[in-house]
Amino acid sequence: MPQTTVEEAFSDGMAPRTVTRATLDKRDYISEASRQAEWEGIWTRCWLFSGLVSDLEDSGDYFVYPLGRESVVVLKDEQGDIRAFYNVCQHRGNRIFTSESGSIQHVVCPYHGWRYGLDGLLREIPDEQRFCPEVDRSQRSLKPVKLAVWAGLIWINMDPDAASLEDYLGSIMQNLEPYHFERMVLAKHQTVHLDANWKTVRDNFLEQYHVDFIHPQHASFVDCCNSENVLWPYGHSATMVEGFVTNSRYPTPEETPEHLVMALRSLGMDPAEFTGRVADIRKAVQARKRELGPELGFDYSEFSDSQITDVWQYDIFPNTFMTITAEEVWVYGPRPDATDPDRCYFDKWTISIPREQGCDLKRKLTLNPRLVASIDDERPQHEVFTAADVIAEKHTLTITLDQDIYYLADMQAGMHSRGFECAVLNEDEVRVQHFHDWVEYYVSQH
Repeated sequence: MPQTTVEEAFSDGMAPRTVTRATLDKRDYISEASRQAEWEGIWTRCWLFSGLVSDLEDSGDYFVYPLGRESVVVLKDEQGDIRAFYNVCQHRGNRIFTSESGSIQHVVCPYHGWRYGLDGLLREIPDEQRFCPEVDRSQRSLKPVKLAVWAGLIWINMDPDAASLEDYLGSIMQNLEPYHFERMVLAKHQTVHLDANWKTVRDNFLEQYHVDFIHPQHASFVDCCNSENVLWPYGHSATMVEGFVTNSRYPTPEETPEHLVMALRSLGMDPAEFTGRVADIRKAVQARKRELGPELGFDYSEFSDSQITDVWQYDIFPNTFMTITAEEVWVYGPRPDATDPDRCYFDKWTISIPREQGCDLKRKLTLNPRLVASIDDERPQHEVFTAADVIAEKHTLTITLDQDIYYLADMQAGMHSRGFECAVLNEDEVRVQHFHDWVEYYVSQH
């Protein structure tokens, strides 16, 4: 059975597909002109995931979101509201925040001591009487950046006239409500510098055509070739892959595959019981999790059966992926390099239900073997490394993402070849086409 694709409009009437199809010309991946056009047409106009509400517990807590040559600080003010500002002093343009995160009482420029409140208002100017004419504090306060909070996730938009995040995400918000990301805890935060254009990275995660070839382990626990795709307006899309199954391209094995054995045992299930009926595992796991969840402190009542066992990947334009299971979510994606179209940064946040709500260590039961984070744990350190570190096995983003990273530099290098002009896509790469169609749309609207 091949992949299927449906198109869903949002209530604002915007159609899922653009009028014209993009060609995926290699110049779009390597040229300075494309980098500049995308900056003006996409990065300064779209909603961007920037971080977690859980990183801003107290008044004065902040983190910095770097994007290209820009820097945005996100902080919690005295009233408990979360705000975003351009990270630049209004005196001489000095960058104020030089650490990626921390806690402060006042915003003070380290260069000349101009002091701002956590609300961004200019409060103090050293030797203020020596400015002539007098400084208009209302005009020299920090410049705000549009911000929205949804499900514990913080989003920013540099376009002050942009539509709301609710309009931008449409029905995606309702689809993801059962997961309650805001109740999850941060298990890992990682950033890797890649020798690839940000779109090269996006393309990789927008199709399963490559899975059989570079992710052979997937054949024993998911069925990527039968995925169900959804296309939405504004360049968003999703795909659903059935979990606790085997790849339907191959005969169903007689014995439970190794990758499913550990998952079954962690749920208190006997893998031997499924000898000769491996196809029954998915339904059995759905029933077992509904039964076991309340015992361990987790409620599956809001979830569909599919959401309990299957892997959903939501693709939020322009650069955010969410790989979602009921107990764990990866929020990840590329940011463009400030000057080089052949490079980008790749960020990954791993959030999950706390082990207190999903594990019973005495009975050796867990709803998901990867649950390691506790409610009481300190925030994990932000790991920053290179693709070479991943290939040398000094760092890992999980075996699947490591395998992807191994190939990305070669993909980017090939874009420079005289022997290649543009991509050709099949029907299973429909989300790649959809993404590039909207890239072209946004760039053309600028």
